[in-house]
Amino acid sequence: MTATETPVGGTAAGVRPWAFDADGHVVEPASIWETHLAPEFRGYAPRVVQFDDHFRFVCNDRIGFRIHARVESMGAPGQTAHRTSTPTAVRGATDPAARLDDMAVDLIRAAALYPTYGLMVQGVTEREPALALCRAINDWMAEYCAHDPAHLVGVGTLPMADAGDALAEARRCVEELGFRGVWRRPEHIEGTPHVQDEVYEPLWSYLEEAGVPFAVHPGLNGVVPVDDLRRRFGDYFSAMHAAHFVTEQMLALTTFVAYGILERHPGLRVAFLESGAVWALSYLHRLDEHAEVFGFEQGGLRLAPSDYFRRQCFVAVEEVEPGLELMLAEYPESVVFASDYPHADGTFPGSTSELLASETLGDGVERILLDNSLRLYGLDQLP
Repeated sequence: MTATETPVGGTAAGVRPWAFDADGHVVEPASIWETHLAPEFRGYAPRVVQFDDHFRFVCNDRIGFRIHARVESMGAPGQTAHRTSTPTAVRGATDPAARLDDMAVDLIRAAALYPTYGLMVQGVTEREPALALCRAINDWMAEYCAHDPAHLVGVGTLPMADAGDALAEARRCVEELGFRGVWRRPEHIEGTPHVQDEVYEPLWSYLEEAGVPFAVHPGLNGVVPVDDLRRRFGDYFSAMHAAHFVTEQMLALTTFVAYGILERHPGLRVAFLESGAVWALSYLHRLDEHAEVFGFEQGGLRLAPSDYFRRQCFVAVEEVEPGLELMLAEYPESVVFASDYPHADGTFPGSTSELLASETLGDGVERILLDNSLRLYGLDQLP
């Protein structure tokens, strides 16, 4: 179904699914480490320890902070501990056939898929286990997507410990596994190269040439270091969660602009996910102002920061945020839709309902729910 045929303003019985979810998730089963990870690295695999009133993630010798919920909430949309003490996980978290059924409920035709436990493995800084963990995640993701590769779109997890390994795994994900993008976390973790380091230039060039995007995706679990947040908030999960995502995305966007990555690689598409969209409107104004007043001398910029963003960058919304119509007016091709299915802070059923019912966004609804995601992932149309 083309964008011009899409229903706007609400759902209707019998309507063929047509939307493109730019950021959904799977929840990898515990068996992934037995089937896809060499025995010598299994001690690094993230796992969950459930207590009476909370659970913690554990990865190698690092134990995460308390998360006051049941572990089932990882795969239970809308069922945070604040709302229920007995979350029920949806089957689509691990079962691709069930996921396609759930997607159809919300008129989603295709979904780009990111991991859940994969959000934890990038805290491993030892080179060999870091790569092995990412390869295990990607191999299982490929099996999941193989159920219907036209509508389940894999996005590859890259190791952060070594830029050369990140490039090699990106090639494998794109050329062997058929993924339509790759991603990493936004943080700089001690002992790993910075995103702006020259060692990452071959990765940006490869992705630019291959025509697949690079996504920056945060997560909060306690086994990936967030020491500054913990010093400020202790182990107050909801306070850390509120601040972490958008703060890290501002830092990541600054890096891609201020160090000239977008200037040197004009064909590289970069998505800053799971943090909303409207934050970028005011922050890009601030970056433009700093470029004018102070300059970004290490970036060699020939455009304003906002122009690079408009040309190459994307942010994702899960709802009609205040000011979204202003963001769309300024950056009409840069906002995509994300369901965050099946995580507890996502919505299902009804992930697309608020956008579809909007009376203020006009044709921006089609852009958000379909057109811009096609542009992000380098696709002409959905099958």
